[in-house]
Amino acid sequence: MPRENPAASIPSLPIDVYKKIIDDLVSQTPSISGKLIREEGVYSRGEGEFAKRMNEFITGLSADQRIALEALLTDERCGAIGDVLAMLTWWITCHGLRLSVHGEPMPTELSGMGLHGDYIGRLEGWNWPST
Repeated sequence: MPRENPAASIPSLPIDVYKKIIDDLVSQTPSISGKLIREEGVYSRGEGEFAKRMNEFITGLSADQRIALEALLTDERCGAIGDVLAMLTWWITCHGLRLSVHGEPMPTELSGMGLHGDYIGRLEGWNWPST
């Protein structure tokens, strides 16, 4: 199933843009490679040498091992996204970095736990607070 184009419907209010950015990151967290590994028993449909080596490796795994590998890939992807958001939070908190949309300040940290807190919260089913 193709992923939604994140730029397809950009809201106009800065707070809604922020929420969309975080929600788009959440929706793109599952690893496409992980899904291919679990469902089709391949790492990639690509033809490069790396894809070929990984596909050979994957074919030797059991279904349970492929499920575990998918979970590992998704966890790493989640961690990487969270790390980037934590660094942006640090820049915002400690160095005055500001995000804006059309010159209007974009609110961040709606959970009070930083951008990464909003991301992890939404990943775990947390609802946005009423604005």
